[in-house]
Amino acid sequence: MDFSLTEEQERMKETVRGFLEDEGGVELARRKMDGDETVVDELWDSVAGMDYTALTVPFEYDGLGDDMVYLALFLEEVGRFAAPGPFAETLGFAVPLINELGTEEQKDAYLSSVADGDTRLSVALHDEANETPPETVTMDAEVTEDGYVLDGTKPLVPYADNVDTLVVATRTRDEGGYGGVSLFLVDTAEVETTPVETLDGTRPLYEVEFDDLTLDEDALLGPLHGGGDALRRGVDRLNVCASAALIGGADEAVDRSTKHGNEREQYGHPVGRFQAVKHRTADMWMNMQGGRSLVYYAAWALENDDPDAPRAVASASAFVTEECTTIFGDDIFNHGGMGFTWDHDAHIFLKQARTWETFLGSPEEHRERVAEARL
Repeated sequence: MDFSLTEEQERMKETVRGFLEDEGGVELARRKMDGDETVVDELWDSVAGMDYTALTVPFEYDGLGDDMVYLALFLEEVGRFAAPGPFAETLGFAVPLINELGTEEQKDAYLSSVADGDTRLSVALHDEANETPPETVTMDAEVTEDGYVLDGTKPLVPYADNVDTLVVATRTRDEGGYGGVSLFLVDTAEVETTPVETLDGTRPLYEVEFDDLTLDEDALLGPLHGGGDALRRGVDRLNVCASAALIGGADEAVDRSTKHGNEREQYGHPVGRFQAVKHRTADMWMNMQGGRSLVYYAAWALENDDPDAPRAVASASAFVTEECTTIFGDDIFNHGGMGFTWDHDAHIFLKQARTWETFLGSPEEHRERVAEARL
């Protein structure tokens, strides 16, 4: 069986990489870290001009109709440069959810607009900053004669000030796990957002306040009390998106360490000849390639609704979040004192890895999912 990428997939990766390099590469991340609020809009518009915002949108809504594997390849290249923007949240989480659960009116309103680059979405998932899905979903949505009332705070909402709509996870019935969950589409103009200080300056998080917000029936995404299964799949897709982006950053870290090892001389020899650097870089490459294989398999399993999908996603997430943190740390060590400075890029990727782990779960939590899937 051939598990290699197709010629078309390889070409897409090369095209996205070249496009992002032309747009500024890792300087896009640095602009965001320096407080440039225009960079997300500029990059999103440029990506839309290349039709990549249409990647996961179905054909009937003016999209390209590509699958999770193509999205993982795209996000791998985005992650190579730590490029800012709600790509995972919009294309990996919101679009598939709306396509699965949405009414025809909701699909018409959102999917074509995403494909054209006119609409961006994010996910309002967490109610407890120190909890991960599904335990973190605790905010109640009150069912009334006029619709639904949301009252509470979501403390970790990515890109809340850079998107048009939030997919908000609530509880409308007192059940455990993903049971009793209802999802709503909420315009960001209707809520109050406050920036949250985080380790990763490339992916801003916001506290979003829902102050007795009344929504009509059109805001409900999917069945009342019955959005949990779709949300679980959405969180799995978001995990694959995060893992793909981290693998892209890890690949770049391997290239960066290899180049430094060949160019930097000490005692009359390139430092890459010394075992400490050579073996560490080799381990970086092997772990990066192992993580990449797990990510591609998880993306395929999700797309094909394979019974092994939950375990595949958890395996990829556990391995990638742990090993990429090590890879980015090793890249710092390989560069010596220079690696610890602000001017070196390694810290950007290390901070991203730590933040994704906080947002979606630790390696230990994902390993627990793997163990549960085996029982």
